[in-house]
Amino acid sequence: MCLCLRLRGLRLCLCGRGKITVDFNCEGRVMTLFENIKTMFQPPRPIDGLSAGLYNYTRENEHEKSRIHLRLDPDGTGTLIVNASRVMHLNPTAGFMAWLVLEGRSKRECVQILTSKYAVGKKQAESDLSSFLYQFDELLRPDGACAIHELDLETTMPFSARPTAPYRMDLAITYRCNNDCAHCYNARERNFPELTTDQWKRILDELWALGVPHVVFTGGEATLRNDLPELIRHAEYNGQITGLNTNARRLMNMDYVQQLVEAGLDHVQITLESCVPEIHDEMMRAKGAFKQTVAGLNNVLRSKLYVMTNTTMLKTNVSAMPATLDFLADLGVPTVGLNALIYSGNGLTVGTGLDESELQPILDMAVQKTAARGQKLIWYTPTQYCKFDPTASNLGVKGCSASLYSMCIESNGGVLPCQSYYRPLGNFLTDSWESIWNHPLSVQLRERQNLPFKCETCSLVAECGGGCPLQFEDHRENFGVNLPVLN
Repeated sequence: MCLCLRLRGLRLCLCGRGKITVDFNCEGRVMTLFENIKTMFQPPRPIDGLSAGLYNYTRENEHEKSRIHLRLDPDGTGTLIVNASRVMHLNPTAGFMAWLVLEGRSKRECVQILTSKYAVGKKQAESDLSSFLYQFDELLRPDGACAIHELDLETTMPFSARPTAPYRMDLAITYRCNNDCAHCYNARERNFPELTTDQWKRILDELWALGVPHVVFTGGEATLRNDLPELIRHAEYNGQITGLNTNARRLMNMDYVQQLVEAGLDHVQITLESCVPEIHDEMMRAKGAFKQTVAGLNNVLRSKLYVMTNTTMLKTNVSAMPATLDFLADLGVPTVGLNALIYSGNGLTVGTGLDESELQPILDMAVQKTAARGQKLIWYTPTQYCKFDPTASNLGVKGCSASLYSMCIESNGGVLPCQSYYRPLGNFLTDSWESIWNHPLSVQLRERQNLPFKCETCSLVAECGGGCPLQFEDHRENFGVNLPVLN
């Protein structure tokens, strides 16, 4: 009899601004490993010494380093997350085998354990282990074989995985900011209450216990909290991957950048709205911001941090977008993020947003420019595909992942569906995770229950998800959304 080793994979673009977007390979299909190996045995028994939880590993050689998290649920199913950017969902057998391999068990030990646990012959165990190791190693490698075309993995629909907690949590540790963006989605006062350092450490610990391997410090402007290096260090001690979303003005101080690096920070996303100083400063409503942001960007590019930028495409800066992309390429920025206006906070009234129908030519230009310069382009905004289909521009499947793959904790401990969706689901420090995760609004967003009428019968709804809920949340009568607003 054979071992059934199922593994479903997808790619997640992090480090996004308030959202996480799912970039599925090969027209949005989710991959299944070893679908061709059929199960002929009973579900596995509980494993001695192996309990549910989050396991942290590092694989390193002279060429590359990978941080790997294996999240095992009580039923034995698992989630394998590589460098906070590749996610594979495993059934109990695949989860068990992944754990054996990551724990450094020899092939001989693995075969002995498998033959005992599953009552299979030695040859069968050796054969299945060999197949597993090949595909497993290819999936872990950044330049590994294509999971569908070369590894022949079966696919299912995007957004079909239902985790028990998000893969990433944004931590808005302060709403204070040294910019005052006219289009900012922040809907809180700058003096909104803030938790103490110890309270944030408690949150980091409890997120680890929930199985959340990736946290992103944001705001406001997270660097305005002097305890940021201490919080990063605590998350690093836990084993969490840490990111920072910032305007980079404080990063113009290289000593401060080095503090963050030494604390264990993994990646940085820097907001730069234009290569034209006057446009950037006007959008930031902060004179001199451009000079400081570019200085900070240059500093992190000289560090070992993974660096990307993010630009919100608006009527204000769209004419300079080609020049801005050239500017970022000349600086050596490896990854460029773009998004449309977020309809929250000032974004509700600023009036500078582009219509979805205007996005196609701009993004086609961005795809060509970044490809020519060897850069990676990430498009974050979930759109209605009937107006703009990102797959047509090779930008991948994009859909809202609020209360599904990412969430946000505010500076007072309140939990939001995403960083831009200011309807608290509860308080992380005082309410149970079950009540937050299963809040009616969380369920409504996850299950796509709040869609406009026109989306309900659309064949693309699984990928599209109706676009960003914030776009029609405050204009429900125009979109035909008939569900009540949930607080």
